[in-house]
Amino acid sequence: MNIKQLYSFLVLCEEQHYGRAASRLFITQPSLSQQIKQLETSLKIILFKRKGRNIELTKAGAVLKQHALKIMDDLKSAENDLRPWRNQQRDSIAIGVSGSHLILPVFQSFIGHYPDISLTVKEHSSEQTIKKITDGSLDMGIVYQMPLPSHLSATLLFEDEIIAAIPLSHPLAGQHVLQLEDLNDQPLIVLNDALLLRTVITNELNKKGVVANIICELDNHYSCLEYAEGQIGIALIARSLTALTPPKNVRLVSFTVPAFFHGVMLVHGKDLLLDDPVLCLLAQIKAFHDRS
Repeated sequence: MNIKQLYSFLVLCEEQHYGRAASRLFITQPSLSQQIKQLETSLKIILFKRKGRNIELTKAGAVLKQHALKIMDDLKSAENDLRPWRNQQRDSIAIGVSGSHLILPVFQSFIGHYPDISLTVKEHSSEQTIKKITDGSLDMGIVYQMPLPSHLSATLLFEDEIIAAIPLSHPLAGQHVLQLEDLNDQPLIVLNDALLLRTVITNELNKKGVVANIICELDNHYSCLEYAEGQIGIALIARSLTALTPPKNVRLVSFTVPAFFHGVMLVHGKDLLLDDPVLCLLAQIKAFHDRS
């Protein structure tokens, strides 16, 4: 007994005529007769009896009809219940970010669309994220622009600006724009030297001959900003950090150095499985940063 036979059986129950039932099923009458005979043989019962030019159910056939209707209802319910998972071939997505602020609004939006998908965000350096995408630990990443292996695909999302968060109590807080030389011997709060943006900052300071008085080296932009808000020193941070929540007790000031804009990329393997949840997440990331 199989679903095809049961469906043909139910159509024949409704039509009570082999010719009409076969026409509805888009098969020949002999083919329908064979299906019903195979069903009767497998069950070892007679399902229909002749009544003039038509047929009618036997008592055994009436019992099977009730079960067949329930089976079809259950199948329909199963299809409906499984509809949210159509074109979905995963139950989790792992993304690495060079700053959790780069994904926060998208995270909230994505779980609204796919509450059953486990979206995991892991904050790493850009280099670490690239390595983890390569070894399969992460599905994708949002990283600062850097050379990539050939097996990865990258989309430039936006140009992030490195700015100074200056405590309001500091004399430079009155400036509308800064030269790098203004930072000479000032107390600086920067990312640790394992992070890509720290390398960018260090290179630019060295080019201008700035003597950096680094008093804090921290692991993320949030911590750098918190120290500046605490009036400890001048923090060099990414402007994207301040887009969601305006900082307190600091003045955000740009530098007159074009190199202090650095690209942010969306990166994933060229063989990434692009099912519906992944396509949705990629689209939401691009849309968010397009608006930013």
